Amino acid sequence: MARKSHNHSKRPRERTIHLGDRDIRTIGGETEFWSDIYHRAMTASFGWFLFSTLAMFIGVNLFFAVLYAMDTASIGRLDEPHFLNLFFFSIEAFTTVGFGEMYPITTWSHLVYSLEGFVALLFTAALTGVIFARFSRPRARILFAANPVVAQHDGKTHFMLRIANARHNYIADANAQLWLIRIEPSKEGQRFRRFHELKLGRNQNPAFILSWTLFHVIDTSSKLYGLTADDLAKDDYQFIVTIRGMDATASQELRTRKSYTHHQVLWGRRYADILTTDEGGLTTLDYSKFHETTPE
Repeated sequence: MARKSHNHSKRPRERTIHLGDRDIRTIGGETEFWSDIYHRAMTASFGWFLFSTLAMFIGVNLFFAVLYAMDTASIGRLDEPHFLNLFFFSIEAFTTVGFGEMYPITTWSHLVYSLEGFVALLFTAALTGVIFARFSRPRARILFAANPVVAQHDGKTHFMLRIANARHNYIADANAQLWLIRIEPSKEGQRFRRFHELKLGRNQNPAFILSWTLFHVIDTSSKLYGLTADDLAKDDYQFIVTIRGMDATASQELRTRKSYTHHQVLWGRRYADILTTDEGGLTTLDYSKFHETTPE
C-alpha cells in the first residue's frame, strides 16, 4: 500500500520593515534571531538593549543556580532559602565579586563554578565590545526639512531641500547627493525600481556649520522635467538625500540619509527665511521656522 506523502513545509514568515517613512512587508528571507545578533544589538533602541542585556544576565544566572541546586551540599555555608541564595551566589561568581559567604566545596560545584567563569568571561567581553561600538560610532546630527519644495528660484523651477547641522560644529568637505527612485517598465513589460541621481547646483560644502539648501534645477535634462504631482504619484516617486562629511571634532567620517515620498513634496511653495542679521551684525538662525514654507 502506497504511503501518502505529506507536505510539512513551513509557511514563510511575514514581517514589516521600515524604510524611511514607508512600511514594507517582506515574506520569507532570513529571520533567525541569532543569524545577525551583532546587527540587532547595534540597531536596537537603547532601552531595549539594556532590557535584553538584563534579561540575559538574569537568565544565565538562573541556569547556573539550577546546576548548583542539583547538589546543594556542594556549596559551603548555604542557608535557607537554598535556591535564592544559589542565585545570588551565581551572580557573585559571574561578576567575580565573591563576598566569601558561600563557596564551592565539591568537585561538582567547582566544575560548575569553572564553567560559569568561562561563560562570564565571554559574556563580559562581548558586552563590552558591543557597548563600546554603540557609544563610539559617529552620529550625524543633521536636521532635514519635513518637506521638499518645488518653486521658482533665480527664474528657474527648482526642487529644493533644506538641511542644517544641529550640532553646530564643523563638518568639513560635506558632500550631498540627491536620488530619485521610481518604477519603470522594461522592454519586456516587467516593472523595476530605478535609481537616478538628480544633479545639484552645489553638492559640496567645505564647512557645513549652520544651514544648507540643496537645489536641483528642473530643466530639460532633469528626470522631473514636465512632471506634475499626479505623475509622481502614478510611478510612486521617492527621493533620497545622502550626506557625508568629516566631523572636525571627532575626526571621523559621518554619513546619514533621509527619504521622502512623493506625497511629501510641496509644489509652489518656498522655505521661510530663518537667517536674519541685526544692525550690530549678529546673525540669528531661527530653528522654530526651519520646517515652515510660504507660497511663492
